[in-house]
Amino acid sequence: MACAPNTAPLNFIVFGEMGVGKSSLVNLLAGKTVAKSSSGLKSCTLESTEYTITSPEHQLNIRLFDTVGLNNVTMTDKSYLDALVKAHKLIASLQNQGGVHGLLFCIKGGNRILESTQQNYRLFHEFLCQEKVPLALVITNLENEENMDDWWTTNQGDIKQHGIVPVTQVCITTIKGLRNVYEDKYWESRKKVWDVLATLARGDACSVDINWFARMCKKLHQFFIPGKALGKSREKMMKTLTTRCKLPKQDALQLLRRIESDEN
Repeated sequence: MACAPNTAPLNFIVFGEMGVGKSSLVNLLAGKTVAKSSSGLKSCTLESTEYTITSPEHQLNIRLFDTVGLNNVTMTDKSYLDALVKAHKLIASLQNQGGVHGLLFCIKGGNRILESTQQNYRLFHEFLCQEKVPLALVITNLENEENMDDWWTTNQGDIKQHGIVPVTQVCITTIKGLRNVYEDKYWESRKKVWDVLATLARGDACSVDINWFARMCKKLHQFFIPGKALGKSREKMMKTLTTRCKLPKQDALQLLRRIESDEN
């Protein structure tokens, strides 16, 4: 059952690379400007920004957490790891605030699916959320499509071939355009995204085993002991980060150490 507007808000995390329209998605849902788009790395604090938004039509009260975009090409190693640790802390903090009801993964229509796009998906969905949180794919920048939903019909095979498998998807625009030329598509898009959130809200909030990080991180020093065999759990952890998420081994080790230090 959908949540009534006067009940505790449900939690959704928005993620994706810089420039795909995460802040514009927040504004679309609010129906007005509440989030400022980041113009670049210098304007990013690496902290997620929280927005509480209500849709009386859907009887839904939500909290959106707009996270910093993870772009390995434009970010330094330190800022990249900082952003990942902040994302982990956000997910951990929400475990005592009703859990996470869904992930909104933003990509830009017309852009190629890059390795960094896959990396974002795997880090958030597979590693940080352990595939327990339902993920909706939000494809933005489709205002020039005659029928925005046709984009998914044409491109879904390529998306899934790159290992991105959402539970649902929505094809939208987040702009009204010059002289409001895309206004009809804008309001159509707003309704479509709220419909997706209402669908995700029908399920229970997902709980992620945050203690798994702490248990495994405390044994990381054994990576540096020559000849020491890796335990299955630690081996799986490193394989996920280095093979699936494509992080260099040293970056993976630094990430896990940072997570451990922030939890202690």
